[in-house]
Amino acid sequence: MAINYYREGYNCAESIIQSVNEKKKINIPVCIGSPFGSGMSTGSVCGAATAAVVAIGYLKGRNHSTEQNKAARYSKDLIKKIREKFGSEICIDLKRKGVSCKEIIQFVDDYLKTLTQE
Repeated sequence: MAINYYREGYNCAESIIQSVNEKKKINIPVCIGSPFGSGMSTGSVCGAATAAVVAIGYLKGRNHSTEQNKAARYSKDLIKKIREKFGSEICIDLKRKGVSCKEIIQFVDDYLKTLTQE
């Protein structure tokens, strides 16, 4: 799903947010993802990964300090899996390794599918 949004012209982060919104029938503002594309426009942490962390917070985050922070566990797991598969979560490193935005968007979208099915 996220790939389709990317093809429509949304950046990687916006695409992930749109996809999660559609799957979960929620409304995380897409504009939150706008500055995260292209590694926060600086080649830093991948925008798709960053948007996924935002979505994880929305879906699994806590509202009170006494609650268990499940979002942190899922975020850590996602970044670990990105590193294992692609060697880095840093946008510029991914590009240097020849990893396309579409590849990482699809990987992140697939990871989030497991969360949205819970």
